[in-house]
Amino acid sequence: MVAQLSRIGRRIWRTSGALFVVLAVVLAACGKSTSPSAGSSPSSNAGKTIQLGAVLSLTGAGGIYGPQQKNGILLAVDEINKTGVDLAKIAVDIRDDASDKSQGAQQFQTLIQQGNVVGIIGPTLSNTAVGAHPVADAAKTPVIAPSNTGNGIVGNCPYDCAWIFRDSLGEAAAIPANLKVAVARFHPQTAVLAFANDDKFSSDGAQVFKDAFNASGIRLLDTVQFTKGTTDFSTYATTIIGSHPDVLAISGVGGIPSKLIVEVRRQAFTKPIIGGNGFNSATVSQAAGQAGDGAQSGSAWYLGTTTTVNTSFVAAYKARYGVNPDQFAAQAYTAVRIFAEAAKRSHLVFDNPPRDRSALESALGTVSIDTPLGHFSFTKDHDVRQPIYVVAMDGKGGFTLVDTVQPS
Repeated sequence: MVAQLSRIGRRIWRTSGALFVVLAVVLAACGKSTSPSAGSSPSSNAGKTIQLGAVLSLTGAGGIYGPQQKNGILLAVDEINKTGVDLAKIAVDIRDDASDKSQGAQQFQTLIQQGNVVGIIGPTLSNTAVGAHPVADAAKTPVIAPSNTGNGIVGNCPYDCAWIFRDSLGEAAAIPANLKVAVARFHPQTAVLAFANDDKFSSDGAQVFKDAFNASGIRLLDTVQFTKGTTDFSTYATTIIGSHPDVLAISGVGGIPSKLIVEVRRQAFTKPIIGGNGFNSATVSQAAGQAGDGAQSGSAWYLGTTTTVNTSFVAAYKARYGVNPDQFAAQAYTAVRIFAEAAKRSHLVFDNPPRDRSALESALGTVSIDTPLGHFSFTKDHDVRQPIYVVAMDGKGGFTLVDTVQPS
């Protein structure tokens, strides 16, 4: 009897054990999503590539900014790929738009249609962005603008611009912050404004200066206009000095700021000079030399910021390229980091670019990370939320920190 009961018990155990195994398999399967929208798991991303594009002004008028942006992008890619983005690698196809609006639009089109990129960084110049960004927006491809600080880039755009973000501090925020600090330091009552009237960035910045002067009760004595191709500023400098302003404001890109600064100082202008984002390149500060000493601007980044993220970035950039980075390198580096963080949140599928572009666009608005620019996130209009660094050229090719304005 005991032996018979034992045999019955073993059969019951085998039967219940088999049922337990089946039940466990079923439960495990129920816990795993098979929906394509869920994307791939991190363990399955090994060997896959997140393909981005970048359109930069490596030559032409914006060529004093684009090469540093390229350096920042390549540095970020190499750092990220040491561990990957959930084991996937990141790659950036970098194209030169030669600082030309039509070439910029064409390069965007090529990257989207032929390169199947899921996101784009660029272009360098706001004037080029006017033609390039609508191409990406129409193709529903997310863009991070690393140096487009003019009006109408994000938020209140002349087109939908739902797919455009920027990590470049807009002139509409930087110039008033800079002027507020300048007023506290120099107490100006009058000003002259000089700008290139055939360049969107310069014209937008000029309007921001006008509005800021009006809001601060500073009387604008004159506006001196020239073209972005101007090389001889002697007559313009004479006109500026003849107005006897308390402060000179310059809105321009490329070689314009440094050339005008050098000329007005050569003609013995001794009053403060303030400017926009076009001041914020080491190349501009170096070209201005001693004449640029004290020329003040609002910047998205400061070399000497002592956060761990920034000191690591500066050290890595200098070790790789032999020189310190500038604001444009920092913003481009940050753009790659932002895309990588958004990719982590996007559950990419890698074989459906439109689907992955949409996922990235949705995730970009949720990114909130520490960067060389400071703690960074996007506003609801896809604009920047970060500190503003008011800096001054040091007369030796670099900058000193005057003040830091925290975001509201």
